[in-house]
Amino acid sequence: MKLHELGQYIFFGSIDKTIYEEEKSVTGRSNLRAVKRLSIVSMLLFFLAGLCFLVENGLDIKFVTCMFFSGCVGIVAYRAVGIPYSRAKYCLPLVYVYSAIMMIATILLDGVIGRHYSCVTFTACTVIFMMIFTDLPWHMFILSGTAEIMMIITSALSKSTKLFEYDLLCIIIFTITNFFLCPYMMQIKFADILTRRRIEHERDIDALTQLYHKDVVRHTVNETLQLSAFHDCALMFLDVDNFKHFNDTYGHAAGDAILKYIANSIKEGCPDIATIGRYGGDEFIAFLPEVDDIYQLQKTAQGILDLVDDRERCLRITDVPECPSLSIGIAVYPSAGRSYNELVKAADKVLYQVKNNGKNNYGIYDTNGSNYMKRTHLGE
Repeated sequence: MKLHELGQYIFFGSIDKTIYEEEKSVTGRSNLRAVKRLSIVSMLLFFLAGLCFLVENGLDIKFVTCMFFSGCVGIVAYRAVGIPYSRAKYCLPLVYVYSAIMMIATILLDGVIGRHYSCVTFTACTVIFMMIFTDLPWHMFILSGTAEIMMIITSALSKSTKLFEYDLLCIIIFTITNFFLCPYMMQIKFADILTRRRIEHERDIDALTQLYHKDVVRHTVNETLQLSAFHDCALMFLDVDNFKHFNDTYGHAAGDAILKYIANSIKEGCPDIATIGRYGGDEFIAFLPEVDDIYQLQKTAQGILDLVDDRERCLRITDVPECPSLSIGIAVYPSAGRSYNELVKAADKVLYQVKNNGKNNYGIYDTNGSNYMKRTHLGE
């Protein structure tokens, strides 16, 4: 059992694979930041090393070429990590490509160009990569192990026997160190990630409905509108009809159950890319960052209303004999407004009209600036 635990620690950092997969996007962001910092630091270090070499040895075309190559790698890496954090989960290959290139650069530096010196830069890189990148340890072991074998071969071919033996000893020592250091750093980094995620969850998520607070939705809307050159967006304002009736008739526990039921219905009815929040009380807000046409909005709004209207589902989930209903106001960017406040104002205005025209319906802000009611059943 102890051997199993040791293996789990060394190769997986004692991190549950499910937790790792859930937090992969967070580790991606962490790795992107690390690549960006390392690219700057490595460019500076190679530049300083080049100056020192030139002062002591004069102009050497091989070394200058290596400096130029390393500088280009740093610049490319620095520019590449401008990839939006929303896509960070796809950027782990970038981390390994960057690491592999840096490893090759240090092998050339310590094994070919610096054949009269020991592989100090290379061994330092193997430790740095283990400490700053967040990934399963056995992935990192494969990267470092491959690089170490290449370094040993390069050292054996290009250095004296004494330097080769010294390099071999250093690599063996640092390999053993990394074997225990990498899982330990993985545990520390994941503990930090999970702690920050818990704090962010408590700060951003409504405890009852498990939806975002309205401030999170506002921030998401404002951020998205700055990048919405190619897509229309839509903001939906949703309000439970006659919610006070449920609290007064069945009690506050039933009211809470209704709110959770409504929240789940909205989440189920909206596309995955939507940002959904509780605006306050019995009001909800949903932001759809990509809208192709009005029909898509009609289908989404009608789908939410149909889910809420499902009496059998409502009774099964809430244990409340009466089924609630929703009223929805929808504002489309840019015709209904070009900011969060303008979209909320337009959607609220449509919602008010829906309430005055019988409730349990939805309305969409007209592109001409007027408001119109639209209730469609799919297939009509």
